Amino acid sequence: MSGEKLTDIFAKRKAKEEAKSKNIKPGNVKDFAPFIEKFTQDQLDSWKSQYGNRELIYLKVEDKVAVLRPPLAEDLGDYLTAIGTNGMSKAVALIVEQLWIDGDYELIEDEDMFIAVFLQINNILEGKKGEFFRA
Repeated sequence: MSGEKLTDIFAKRKAKEEAKSKNIKPGNVKDFAPFIEKFTQDQLDSWKSQYGNRELIYLKVEDKVAVLRPPLAEDLGDYLTAIGTNGMSKAVALIVEQLWIDGDYELIEDEDMFIAVFLQINNILEGKKGEFFRA
């Protein structure tokens, strides 16, 4: 395959991904049933209330779920500092630990599931970082 053709293919893929990302917020869950089933609606409402009615972070990988509290500016600062000093994977592990409310431990213990969590958290925090710098 020619280099020009490959460049064109990747450009189209990037354009599709960009269009999708404008329509869907990272970490935006549409089906809350697995979370309600595991934690109950009352518990989810209680956690949301506990954190000033800010949106919680809902993570789902296969049939495993977790709920994280919303990040604060300090958490974002810790995350950015950890990226610079320890690298991205350790920064994500740090922030997941800080924000963790409850969930399936397999999301942390299983390497493949943690990779999916890593990608979700990175997208969520990059979005928050973008909101922070645009404000």
